Amino acid sequence: MESHHAAVRGPVPVLQIVGYKNSGKTTLACRLIRALSARGLRVGSAKHDAHHFQLDDPGTDSSKHLLHGAVEAVLTSSEATRIMRKSETSLEDIAASMYGKVDLLVAEGFKSADYPKIALIRNADEMSLLRNQTANICLWLSWEEDAVEHGAASPVSPNTIPVLPLQDQALIDEEVLSLALSLL
Repeated sequence: MESHHAAVRGPVPVLQIVGYKNSGKTTLACRLIRALSARGLRVGSAKHDAHHFQLDDPGTDSSKHLLHGAVEAVLTSSEATRIMRKSETSLEDIAASMYGKVDLLVAEGFKSADYPKIALIRNADEMSLLRNQTANICLWLSWEEDAVEHGAASPVSPNTIPVLPLQDQALIDEEVLSLALSLL
């Protein structure tokens, strides 16, 4: 189910960061976005939310438009634009919408999408669960040493995908940045 550095699909290279709640996905995404931006790259981001969120604050003009039947509302100013849509959007469609605007899209979540992934796990059990839920994991990052040892010796992983300890931040930063840059 896993393939090291799978072919990138779509018009914009995408690197996904997946894992379970409180595994460090957002922290890693922010570090990666900062490092890529510091290199002069234009980075887009997308986050899949497993919960239902509110499109806009109640009482705002755009929330009134949505409440009255608009399926999409755009709020723009001289400094920013926000698009609110009353439907789910696939990671493929998000990447397509960023064509020409970004060099790389960092996506948090979207486990079922088929782009190269970094998986964050707290233990070996989470590694087994994620292996069954997603594909194209290129790098495992673990909070526990037993998961690092289990992953390296696992017969389920014939491609010898690295499992790195999250405690070694310098190594993590180097490997994650290297993976991201390899997609460009």
